[in-house]
Amino acid sequence: MKKIIILLGILGLSTAAEQHQLKFNANGKFKMVQFTDIHFGEDEPDDFDNQRLIKDILDQEKPDLAIITGDVISGYMWDKKTPGWAAEQYKNLTNVLIEKQVYWATTAGNHDTEGDLNRTQISELDRSFSYSLTQPNAANISHAFNYFLPVFDESGTDIKFRLWFLDTGHEDCLEVKGWDCIRPDQVEWFRQAHSNITDESKGKGFLFVHIPFSEYMEMINNWDYYGYKGEEVCCGSVNTGIWGALKEQPTIEWVSAGHDHDNDYYGLYQNINLAFGRKTGFGGYGPDHFPRGARVFEVTKEPYGIETWVREDGGNVHREVQPSKRKLYEYPQTQCGGMTTKGNSKHEWVEKVTGKKSASQ
Repeated sequence: MKKIIILLGILGLSTAAEQHQLKFNANGKFKMVQFTDIHFGEDEPDDFDNQRLIKDILDQEKPDLAIITGDVISGYMWDKKTPGWAAEQYKNLTNVLIEKQVYWATTAGNHDTEGDLNRTQISELDRSFSYSLTQPNAANISHAFNYFLPVFDESGTDIKFRLWFLDTGHEDCLEVKGWDCIRPDQVEWFRQAHSNITDESKGKGFLFVHIPFSEYMEMINNWDYYGYKGEEVCCGSVNTGIWGALKEQPTIEWVSAGHDHDNDYYGLYQNINLAFGRKTGFGGYGPDHFPRGARVFEVTKEPYGIETWVREDGGNVHREVQPSKRKLYEYPQTQCGGMTTKGNSKHEWVEKVTGKKSASQ
């Protein structure tokens, strides 16, 4: 099975990207829908609802590109013996996108690799499909989903902005217990890649990740935010300097993450917007305070601008126009959340956050 996946990946490397150019439409618009934390593989009813919701949102929004920010599958549900399990679960997503003829680009989450495929194999599988614009790892650097995609004007001549993807890994950063992170070699690649940009598109673009970084805490502690905060920021256990790389030269305008199922807010921090996508999937925990859905980004070429909203299950369009109110008793967050019980077994953690037993129990 693994050899087949690797062969498919080699045959399909960048084929879709070479044939399909991302560009503004005739109306000067470019729209992206961010699906995150879908969690296929927990049970058939949830998988059915995942596919239904994704189809509905694609029909309603008609995006130019789908952005997948990780945890497509609940790898912890693998029984540790069934071959091909992860690939079959992953196809629950790709089958829908192919049916709707929507191109997509992906970065992986922490749970995707808890099945029977590692990150490189998941990237190869993803890139084997005709509508995938996911790229091979840009260099010999950590993890597997580090790359960028240019978006051109209507004529396909000039790059107007870029979509960056950085892989935040699985668990533990630089041997520090907790969530994984963007490693120093990834930060350096990102820094160098931006240094090589000399045209007018420099400083325009998006960065998509799965696990948020610690500056999300600074933003939520001190500045206005729009949307719902239902849990602490579950950021990487080490601050490896990605924010410094973002700020030392014009790079991007938005970062959007997944991972935190009960957060869907965004806010401006040091002139960069930090956002969470809306949790899409019916598997995994939450969301407890709002419907499932997807964050939408629409970029207008002239005058240049970016709008965002959430398309919810049921079809409602949710736009935040007023800052959210902080609770009077809310204390500032000072450390990354979510892995303070890491001493518990994986089985205990799965049951705690999902209410379901992992398949290997």
